[in-house]
Amino acid sequence: MNESDATGPEDEPIANIYYADEEATKVDAAFVIEDWDWVVGFDQVATDEYDYVSIPVSKVIGVMSPEYTTFTRNGRRVTGYGVGAEGVESFADRLPV
Repeated sequence: MNESDATGPEDEPIANIYYADEEATKVDAAFVIEDWDWVVGFDQVATDEYDYVSIPVSKVIGVMSPEYTTFTRNGRRVTGYGVGAEGVESFADRLPV
């Protein structure tokens, strides 16, 4: 993977959500929530407006980012990709838990 694959226009980490038969979806932040049937992504790369992406866990084969963090939200363990511990708060209120 080269540097342009891992970072966005402002050199911020990007989260990649991978599927078995499709190209990865790139978002600013992706969240995998314990016992939740969906992977949630925010602000899809190369789109003009705010995006909320929700992908069934059964279709996702992996989520990767050079930056990630884990935390607990309403009793569920959450792994955030594309964000560090300091960036989680900007997305936490938008999570479906």
